Amino acid sequence: MNRDQAQLWALRLLWFLAPLAAGSQLRGSLDGVGTPGRWLIEGALWLGWFVGAVATLTPHPVSLTIIRCLAPTVAGTGMLFAVSVGWTRGLAVTVGYGALLTAISLLPTVGDVMVNGSAYGSERRMALRTPAVAYLGPIPIAWFMVFAGLTGWAPAFNAVHPVAGVAAAIVGAVAVWFGGRLLHQLARRWIVFVPAGFVVHDPFQLAEPVLLPRGSISRLGPAEVGSDADGLDLSAGSLGLALEAETGEPITFGVLRNRNVQTTKAKKLVFSPSLPGALLSEARIRGIKIKGSSGTD
Repeated sequence: MNRDQAQLWALRLLWFLAPLAAGSQLRGSLDGVGTPGRWLIEGALWLGWFVGAVATLTPHPVSLTIIRCLAPTVAGTGMLFAVSVGWTRGLAVTVGYGALLTAISLLPTVGDVMVNGSAYGSERRMALRTPAVAYLGPIPIAWFMVFAGLTGWAPAFNAVHPVAGVAAAIVGAVAVWFGGRLLHQLARRWIVFVPAGFVVHDPFQLAEPVLLPRGSISRLGPAEVGSDADGLDLSAGSLGLALEAETGEPITFGVLRNRNVQTTKAKKLVFSPSLPGALLSEARIRGIKIKGSSGTD
């Protein structure tokens, strides 16, 4: 078992143990809730756990989105219960356990395995890093929509009226849909190695995937300083090592600018994979010549 698989199995183990580590604490905090509301909330918790368990066992971009939504929700739900009934040692454990689940779900190796789960044939899909700007607004807002949608109906159902709870659940489902859809866009950003070369699949910045033919790639390696001056930068300020692919002939890209498509031709492309070393190794295996930033092999 390699490191990537080991980390994914660690996530699976922690998720399957969540009912023991966190579930009992949350259940104990429902003592003051009426019987119908208690049943519904417990059922929702078990449903969320089951969906997450299936997601961890099914590597796929959709599974990645699900687990990265649900893992922080464990910690968020613990905090929500603590605000309602007061902090206890058990709820503190729940919050910490949720934070650990979140940290492992965000590991680039876990994301890479999940993304490649949708590959077929001789493809190899490798995740791209999240744009830095997404952390400043889109990700927190989208996750809050998902969290509010998943949990907001319960207080309305228990404290107000079942009809209000049903209405809150419908509104919450809409919030989960829109928030989850935005987060899923970030999970669908990857490089796809195919026999003809590699494809840049980035619906966050490109109108459609773009193929860089293997025969046209004259350089693939660490990005040089100032590469974005005469090329196309899709790294979007992501932290970590950026790579640069240079082609002999200009490649046409349909870049998304404020919901409009701007056609751009470039001979250099800068992008930020989650695992740059693994990507360069895969490129070398597939016959793409790797060069350092100085032009040396």
